[in-house]
Amino acid sequence: MSASADTPADSFLLAVGYHGEPFKGSQSQPDEVTVQGELNSAIKELGWQEHCTSRISSRTDSGVSSRMNLVDISCDASLMDSLNEEMITRAIGDRISSEMCIWGAIRRQSHIPVRMARSRTYLYRLDMVKGWNPDYDAEALNQATQVFLGHHNFSAFSRPDPERSPFRTIDDCRLWRRDDGSVIGLIIEAESFLWNQVRRIASAIVKISNNETTIEQLASALEEPSGSPDFGRAPADALILWNIHHEDAPKKWYSTLPKTHLPPPPPPSKPRLVERWRNSALAEIRMMLETDWTHRLIE
Repeated sequence: MSASADTPADSFLLAVGYHGEPFKGSQSQPDEVTVQGELNSAIKELGWQEHCTSRISSRTDSGVSSRMNLVDISCDASLMDSLNEEMITRAIGDRISSEMCIWGAIRRQSHIPVRMARSRTYLYRLDMVKGWNPDYDAEALNQATQVFLGHHNFSAFSRPDPERSPFRTIDDCRLWRRDDGSVIGLIIEAESFLWNQVRRIASAIVKISNNETTIEQLASALEEPSGSPDFGRAPADALILWNIHHEDAPKKWYSTLPKTHLPPPPPPSKPRLVERWRNSALAEIRMMLETDWTHRLIE
């Protein structure tokens, strides 16, 4: 399953989607249901556990959904020679939870690890967060998103991790809007992210919308993270890993932004109605993912 530094590795690259709620994140964890754990269980059921290794591209938190994550499956040469894209998709896909979907597969020979993506794009539904003000000026919110563009120390907007640098470069950060201009959420793209980074940025934008913080405070927290206020962490269920741009992934795997058919949420003064609306938004996220996967499987 290994290759020399001069020999490209032979493996299958899978496009895998999943609904976040049933999983305690994407990576394997002892005694927890995870995306990689499900895949490894399918590999074990097939009797391939001594012959195959799985590697996942993006680490997603517990409860986070993904339209497109990438998984690399490398196998012994004899097993690789007996499989093709359709066979491995069916073999593993038929043995995983219905909360997951393997909707794409290619065989590749590459030096590029699956983790080494050009960029990752997340969507976050700000309109699902408690305290969100749907009537706040969208242009002012857009100015707040621009603060995060570029190379910064994101210590104030991530979970501390002494083994990882807190510096990241955000390539795109803007509002996700309905056709009428009202705000659905946040679009954010970078080569890599820190733990909880998108959720903490989303929470900060929500606090802008209800006047709990200012753009100046966001900028200050990026310049001088120590002593900055806690901007909170938005819920995981409103976050979607939408695209991964990887050198070996076909362009047809990428997707444009989805549209929402829900109107803006009701005012916070109607909490029961807000709760019903949020349930509808969760169902809509599920439908967005299922629709995308189904179309790709039919193609």
